[in-house]
Amino acid sequence: MSEQRTVVPPEDELQAAIAAIKEKEPEFGIPRVCAALRANNPAWQLSEKRVRKLMGSLGLVQASGEESKSTTPTSSIAPGDFVEALASGQVRVEYIDKVKGKGVFSTRDFDKGANVFEETPFAWYPRWNTISMDYYKGSNRECQLCARDIERRSRVIRPARCSRCTACFCSNLCRKEAESRFHQIECSKNNPYFVQLADTCCAFDWGAPMCAARAIERVLMEYEQGIKQGNCAWRSLKAFTTMSVDAMDMRRKGASWFLYEEEYENRWKATYSHMKRSLCPPPAACGLTQFDKIPRKIRDEMFSYSEWLNLIGKYSLNDQNGGLYLLQSCFNHNCDPNCVVVHPNDGMYRAIIQTLRPIKAGEEMTITYVNPRNGVNERQQELRDWYMFDCQCDRCIEENTSKQVNNQ
Repeated sequence: MSEQRTVVPPEDELQAAIAAIKEKEPEFGIPRVCAALRANNPAWQLSEKRVRKLMGSLGLVQASGEESKSTTPTSSIAPGDFVEALASGQVRVEYIDKVKGKGVFSTRDFDKGANVFEETPFAWYPRWNTISMDYYKGSNRECQLCARDIERRSRVIRPARCSRCTACFCSNLCRKEAESRFHQIECSKNNPYFVQLADTCCAFDWGAPMCAARAIERVLMEYEQGIKQGNCAWRSLKAFTTMSVDAMDMRRKGASWFLYEEEYENRWKATYSHMKRSLCPPPAACGLTQFDKIPRKIRDEMFSYSEWLNLIGKYSLNDQNGGLYLLQSCFNHNCDPNCVVVHPNDGMYRAIIQTLRPIKAGEEMTITYVNPRNGVNERQQELRDWYMFDCQCDRCIEENTSKQVNNQ
């Protein structure tokens, strides 16, 4: 007897089958609809997540608050003291509407080429393709904070080393900043479990969990300074535009998601396990004394699996050359932006917002999330795939209109 061949049903055919089942059995929820689909169509290859998504799009299931939040990116405005310290009175962050979320507006006039502000990231981990393969093991080639070439910098500034492990920094200033933000927790002599997370990420060639872990470390180190400062850091991290990575990947892959689902879930769960073992709580050798004083509700959320998926999603949506920048991430996209992000002194750690043309007080300041040299179709597809929105800027509207006229 020959094996029955399995097929992936086309979306319109699957939608029609779901609608027919719900019309006949309106009380059926997602699991029973899946069971009925499999019974009626034994050759179909189905995943419950795909059925849930289609039922939601057809209005055949009432999404819970958790599910409805995960379908589109959400964001909020970070606590004022963090933002004001970064902005230095040059800009203000305002909520615009449900579609655009928040945006950045100038508080004074700027000339073309002006540096608006400089910002260090809330959390940062250099992209794999910009560093040596032994960087995460404490390489002495790049600074463990800013990833700049140590040999080149050593001609000007004397390098510094961690007193416990092999980590090297291009200056004592970088060493102190790294200690205050993450290295006290990551140091291989203090925390051998963290190396396991780095090894796993390296094997997957996937840097997002490293930055997500550093974001948690930043919050833990802020709690070492006091509850108020820690709570402020946690609220700041929560304010970044967020969408769970599983919802993002499902949306990107569409009907082919079932081909990737198991592989991706294995990656998420493996990195989550290593993160939790190394950070919840960090080993006693790390010297943290305030971990148990973090409010229980915040600690439980911070180390939950769902929040881990949110943190990786945050990285994907807000990544600026490997970093999460609290103020820069508030800038909305425009295919004809009036500002640009630059990184000074051959590094990628510090970011400067620079004007591309004169800007008036009260005007919204924008950057581009994609290569502005690309055509409208390529730009819009990239924005749809990676940032989850359809661009309606003046340039896109004009180029789309021009295309339609030329095609007539």
